[in-house]
Amino acid sequence: MKTPPTVVFIHSFFFVSRVPSLTTMASEEKASDLPLEYQMDNKQRGLALIFNQEHFDLKLNLNQRRGTAKDKASLTERFQELGFKVKAYDDIKKKKMLCILRKAAEANHTDADCFVCVFLSHGDDGHVFACDNTVDIKEITALFKGNRCRSLVGKPKIFIFQACRGKVHENAVTPLARGDSEMSSEVVEEAAILCTPPAGEDFLMCYCVSEGE
Repeated sequence: MKTPPTVVFIHSFFFVSRVPSLTTMASEEKASDLPLEYQMDNKQRGLALIFNQEHFDLKLNLNQRRGTAKDKASLTERFQELGFKVKAYDDIKKKKMLCILRKAAEANHTDADCFVCVFLSHGDDGHVFACDNTVDIKEITALFKGNRCRSLVGKPKIFIFQACRGKVHENAVTPLARGDSEMSSEVVEEAAILCTPPAGEDFLMCYCVSEGE
């Protein structure tokens, strides 16, 4: 089985450079005070949540996401290898998803290096799907900002969106070889339109497509 791109990313993630806020970036003096890397030697690696959505309510008119169980298994295995405490959920409703996220934000992450949350689902403009409804990505990230999740202040908060079937198609292309006159297109992949919200400092937002694709 081919290793999913998301798993490849996870394998090569640690250690990461700091992700400053726009306010921090605007001040060269403050930016220079930041360490080049996050402290990743706490007692625990941290919590990794995986929301795997394969089936959806008929009213949503969304296709079943066949093969997503393999992605969930691969990610679970890789995160565990990296020392994360993994909690994976299948086909859950919006209300339960937000409840789980709120509890994670309210938990004590003092001894953890970071926090990771993965969504394997369909997506739309600024939203990701639970099995019964859309969930606003800004609503999700707002739970983990410094004013609401103090124990993750100064630590990486990583959100990964592996979302398929959007409103437009993204063309995958290969680089030009020497002597080639034009770029060839290999694969057309259905992809979600997922816009990156202003998540704040120390957020790393990872999408399978660029904004507007």
